[in-house]
Amino acid sequence: MHHLKLLLTVCLLFLAWAVPAQSALPGTQEGGMLTWPRAEMARALSLYIPRRMAEEDVRALSVAVIADGEIVFEQGYGRADTFGSEPVTANTLFEAASLGKSVAAVGALSMVREGALDLDMPLGAKLTEPWLGDGDDHQLITLRHVLTHTSGLTNFIRCCSDESWTAPGENFSYSGVGYMYMGHVMAAHDEKPFESVMRARVLGPLGMASSGYGLAEPLVATVARGFVPFYQVQLAFFLPLLLLSVVSALLTFLVVRFGLNRLKLEPVDFAPAVFVSLVGTLGLIWLLLGGWGLLFVLGSVIVYLLLFFLGVLVLITAFAFLGLLGPADGTLSRGGQQTNPAAVAVAVGLVFALSLLIMGRNTPVPATAGDVINPASSLRASAHDLGLFVEGVLRGDVIGSELRDRVLVENVPIEAGIGWGLGFGTREGKSGLTGWQWGSNPGFQSLMVIDPKRRAGIVVLTNSSTAGPLVQEIAGHVMGETPGWSLP
Repeated sequence: MHHLKLLLTVCLLFLAWAVPAQSALPGTQEGGMLTWPRAEMARALSLYIPRRMAEEDVRALSVAVIADGEIVFEQGYGRADTFGSEPVTANTLFEAASLGKSVAAVGALSMVREGALDLDMPLGAKLTEPWLGDGDDHQLITLRHVLTHTSGLTNFIRCCSDESWTAPGENFSYSGVGYMYMGHVMAAHDEKPFESVMRARVLGPLGMASSGYGLAEPLVATVARGFVPFYQVQLAFFLPLLLLSVVSALLTFLVVRFGLNRLKLEPVDFAPAVFVSLVGTLGLIWLLLGGWGLLFVLGSVIVYLLLFFLGVLVLITAFAFLGLLGPADGTLSRGGQQTNPAAVAVAVGLVFALSLLIMGRNTPVPATAGDVINPASSLRASAHDLGLFVEGVLRGDVIGSELRDRVLVENVPIEAGIGWGLGFGTREGKSGLTGWQWGSNPGFQSLMVIDPKRRAGIVVLTNSSTAGPLVQEIAGHVMGETPGWSLP
């Protein structure tokens, strides 16, 4: 037993040494880096960003800073591919995720400018066949509702949701499905696919040549590969499995006890619960992440379990060699060699504790297929192209100055200082009202901030699911604001 205690002590000391301390956030300066000489800002960012990337284990990051209405700094950092051979530039493509919503909103507002759409008329009024499942939604949901996320539609963009869950116009509820509906209406009006609509109305006129909601398959490999912490992949499987198992086990007990009038449950009684829990978990992952996502999660779980049991086997073998598997002190064994349960428990515990050391490590995720086109989530774009987009919004290109001036002002309040305008989040800060949109796809985090008053902005793209605080931090330093361009 003394040996087991020693092993546990060594393991705990190793864990304490291995877990890194979190870096403190430096303060923001009045006016931010936008007030600095351009060369000094560029030099400071090129020292600061790589250091913070290393601390946060972010493999790739690209940034574009806009001041006085034009891009004044753009730079890529890190490596874009899995094996670290492709350097990141300002033109490297990332999954921009929900940043595509703001880009799509500008496309829709260009149709408002032409009179093809109206902010306050039913969005699908001219559709020959309703896209929404509820006829009332078809008559009630307007473009303004979609752009301000008050349509009542959900954010379940992969399946099962083409009806409102709350009355249109009543409450703010972030909705990707609303943008899918809007994209369908835009495509129907222009009589061309949504990707072609956006190419003609926004991407082309603003010079966003390399960006798109869909990509030719050979170009998919040029998109930075996304990374997620290993624990997120495991939780994607084990968390729903645990929840479904608890519910299934409870239902099994109720059926056996009250339906079959048996007091004692047999192991075979739980077979249907195990089957339902496993199939339900796989189905849920498929619905949320798609087929490739399911294969990725399932493969990662299988590899983890194989390595886990291999590690336990190695430790038990080592314990046997050290003589730690015999009966506990003060007990007699009869017949064959008895195994000390405490030693086995310690082996399992040690392997689990050691596995925690890799749980925070990033693992690459499958690339999104080029033919996946979704106005809410599939935009692949570079920091340079999105910097051009910010320039265009500030000038009023595509939508005109009258609509440009209304985009942030006509917002619905969410909480103190935070609202949502016509396609952009809004935030009251030190310099006034800023527009923003964050992006979050598996393996990617991004942020875009626009300050109309100072004719400034920033775009930060990363290939890490854990980089959300970092993109906020960078934007805060550049814009001179406390990080907080996010929903409560």
